[in-house]
Amino acid sequence: MTITQTQAREISAGIQFHGRKMDFGFEFEELPRYWYGNDAFKSTLMNALSCLFLEGERLFIDAVRDNQHLVTDERLKTQVKNFIKQEAIHGHEHHQLSEYLDTLGYPATKVEEQERAVRLLLKKYVPAKDRLAITCAVEHFTAMLAHQMLTNTELTDEMDPRIREMWKWHAIEETEHKGVCFDVYEAAGGGYWKRVLHMATITMSFVIRLSTVQAYFLWKDKQLFKWSTWKSAFRFYWKTPALIPTIWKEYKDYYRRDFHPWEHDNRELLEGWEAEHDNYKAV
Repeated sequence: MTITQTQAREISAGIQFHGRKMDFGFEFEELPRYWYGNDAFKSTLMNALSCLFLEGERLFIDAVRDNQHLVTDERLKTQVKNFIKQEAIHGHEHHQLSEYLDTLGYPATKVEEQERAVRLLLKKYVPAKDRLAITCAVEHFTAMLAHQMLTNTELTDEMDPRIREMWKWHAIEETEHKGVCFDVYEAAGGGYWKRVLHMATITMSFVIRLSTVQAYFLWKDKQLFKWSTWKSAFRFYWKTPALIPTIWKEYKDYYRRDFHPWEHDNRELLEGWEAEHDNYKAV
């Protein structure tokens, strides 16, 4: 079914969600080093991604807070409050994983410190509306990855089931609030060209930063120059789960003038997850 821009905005306005303090029932110390299919490439990829989340979430919170005075819609104001709760909890959980990764010899919390310096520079020198446009771009990335995490079994089946639950929880909440920053950006008077320009620049910078952190993790493990590592990378991105071709159309949609995140309507995933989980405290 084709979702119009008007319908997408109606869906976005009607989404209700809250923060969740989760109880996953395990300690990170219980995980094997390569918890993703006993595969160095896939495990370090997700570990590197996790290291970028703490300060990334804080960047999003800063950007939304610095623009929320321009929001007049009461439903959107409520969504902003719950968006901030969710992102703050996400950052806390991923920081705990970073502290565990430190014990394995990865400089995870040092990566977080580097990201913090970048965030503070952006907050000091980049206008609030531009930081919100950056946030919209990254939120679209997380929404695309979240959808794959929730629907693509080729992506998740090989994960240790304990940490898979953490990633799926993060994915469901990213899906719930995927329209919030976009809606705040429009309420703040953000325009098309600023939005797509920042998506283009963020695509390059995000891929470079993620790849750099992962390459260092692989180097620490003496896995960076192994043929098996590069073979796994090619299969992951192009064969199984074929992440790049799978998300390509959804990525391109962002560059349309009439785009809205909820034109990719996957609300059924939210109801399914809620029906299967009670291991959290709503906040």
